[in-house]
Amino acid sequence: MARIMIYGANGYTGRLASEHAKTLDIPLILAGRSEAAIAHVAASLNAPHRVFDLAGPSRTVSVLKDENIKVLLNCAGPFALTAEPLIAACIEAGVHYLDISAELGSYQLALDRAGAAEKANVMLLPGCGGSVAMLGCLAAHAVRNIQSPTRIDIALRVAGPMSRGSVASAAGSSMAGVKCLQRLDNALLPWSQQDGGSKESAGGQFDFDNGDGLVSCFPLTLPDLITVGKSTGVANIRTFACVGGPGAMSFPDEGKIIKDGPTAEEREASPYHAAVTVTDADGGIGRAVLHTVNGYTFTAMASVEAARRVLAGEVKAGFQTPAMLFGKNFVETIAGSRLVDIETVGKLD
Repeated sequence: MARIMIYGANGYTGRLASEHAKTLDIPLILAGRSEAAIAHVAASLNAPHRVFDLAGPSRTVSVLKDENIKVLLNCAGPFALTAEPLIAACIEAGVHYLDISAELGSYQLALDRAGAAEKANVMLLPGCGGSVAMLGCLAAHAVRNIQSPTRIDIALRVAGPMSRGSVASAAGSSMAGVKCLQRLDNALLPWSQQDGGSKESAGGQFDFDNGDGLVSCFPLTLPDLITVGKSTGVANIRTFACVGGPGAMSFPDEGKIIKDGPTAEEREASPYHAAVTVTDADGGIGRAVLHTVNGYTFTAMASVEAARRVLAGEVKAGFQTPAMLFGKNFVETIAGSRLVDIETVGKLD
């Protein structure tokens, strides 16, 4: 029987995903680098497991083939360390690769390996859960009412504590760097005075339709610069973020002990919201929002749903995005998520 492998199942989000997958009775095997950690999670879920690091490509390929893996869901960050060896192994073994990365480098890597993946009839679907699925579906929803979209400004409002893995992943990614990027004429370029202002002065105002009115958001380099561009064909994209709600997400002080991740109660009290503004060639605009559950809850549920559907045969070889593969309504298959149109208006004075 063909199976799904969750690599990094002992991490915070990996455990949530594994627990959710088990409730759906999906053919599943858990994997990771630590025998003790993976064995503990596997025992709690009564699931089989394998232990292997990513130092030897041939070993990874052998495990994937021996266990009859059809879909690999990578939950092991930082993805700068795990995406490349796992993508390479998946292409060689004929296994579809999915992950939950929010690191720009994972998507640049998927672009680079898209040709090899397509030749091997393998799909690369980074960001099958999390902000990439959220924002990609929201953008696809909004552009459908705009005849000639030329710019997308999209923002994610996050809430609640960060997990230890998210802190490590963000600290090692381009999001933590000094250079903030935008998509300008289909190229990823730094913010500048000539094309919209500096990172510091380019804050966007978004209404998330949650009763707070207009909220100031800061520019942030998100992988949606690549994925939203790919799925919508819009050449100019800017990504923003803001934090809000109880226990607002933030980087912990240096030296502070970081807990594993938010509790179920903290996740329940910290829903996410997203907002998008689409501008057309004549200056008309369309706005829409997404209301959804906490990001960790969403990521676990969406990534497993994506893996389940890929295992069932919803596949297109090469580099894909959730919105392209499953359609804009994929986000609404996750309980507690809904897309809302705010307005579509003509050219503003």
